[in-house]
Amino acid sequence: LDESFFGQRRFGTTFSIKELERRGLDWREAFDCLLDLNMNSIRIGAYWSEIEPEHGKFDFDQLDELLTKCDAHNLQVVVTVGMKGPRWPEFHIPAWADPETDDEDISSDKQLCDQCLDYIEATVNHIKSFKCIIAFQIENEPLDKAGERRQIVGIDFVAKEADLVRKLDDKLRPIIITAWCWSFKHDDDVKNALRYCNVLGLDVYSKVRGDDSTGEHRSGVLPKYYKQLANSRAREVWITEAQAEPWNPSHFDGEDMKLLLAKLSKSKFDTVFLWGFEKWLDSKLNKDDETMWNAVR
Repeated sequence: LDESFFGQRRFGTTFSIKELERRGLDWREAFDCLLDLNMNSIRIGAYWSEIEPEHGKFDFDQLDELLTKCDAHNLQVVVTVGMKGPRWPEFHIPAWADPETDDEDISSDKQLCDQCLDYIEATVNHIKSFKCIIAFQIENEPLDKAGERRQIVGIDFVAKEADLVRKLDDKLRPIIITAWCWSFKHDDDVKNALRYCNVLGLDVYSKVRGDDSTGEHRSGVLPKYYKQLANSRAREVWITEAQAEPWNPSHFDGEDMKLLLAKLSKSKFDTVFLWGFEKWLDSKLNKDDETMWNAVR
C-alpha cells in the first residue's frame, strides 16, 4: 500500500454525471461550476450501466473525459466501482445483466458476480494510469439494504472485488469500503468493512426522514466511535458522504451543514466529501436559489 495517499487534508464532493443528467444539467458545465468552489477532491461513480451498456462492449469515453479534466485541474479523485454507486437507483447494473432476483443478497447470483468482476477488471485496467485517482471505492454502502428491491452486496463478494482491484492496481492505491453511519445496529457492517479495506468510509447524515432527535448520535457520537475502532485496527477513516442537502421531510440548510462539519472537524477527520452538489447546482441555475451554493463556498 502506498501510504503517501494518507495524511492529507481533502475537502470535496460527490460528483454524479447520472444525477446531473437526471436533473437536466450539462455535466461539463457543472464541472466548470465545481471549480469555482475551490475544492481539491471529488468522488465519482464508474457506473457499470454506463460503461458496459452491451455485454462485452465497453465505452470509457465519458469517464476518460472526466478524469482528464480532473488531471488538468489537479483534482484528486475517488473512483467507485461495482454494482452499487452514488445516487439513485443505488444499483447501477446494465439491463442485460440484471438478474431480477428478490434475494436480499444480490451477490448470491454467481453469473452476475462473474460479469461484474469482468467489468471491474476492464475498468481498473483502463483508468489506473490517471494520476488524479487517489483511491478505489468498492461498491457504495454495500451492506446497506437499498434500491427498489432493498438488497445488499454480500461481504464475501466485496472481498473478491477488493482483492481483484489490489491485484490490478500497480500504484497500490487505498481501497475504500463505505458504511452507513446510522446506529450501533450497523456495527457488523462497519466491522466487516474493516476486514477488507484500507480506508473506512462513513456516510454521515444528521437530519433524515423527519428524525432529527438522534442527529447528534449519528453525526457526533458514531463517527468518533468508528474512527477510534478503525484506528485501533490500523485503518484510516474518511467521511465519504457528509449531508449537505435535505432528506425529506427533514429541513437541512447551510447552518446545519456548518454544524455537521464543525463536529467532524472536532473529531479530526482530514478527508470529507459533501453530498448534494447536484442539488445545489440545480437550485442555483434553475430555481434562483443560491443559499446552499454560497454556504459551501
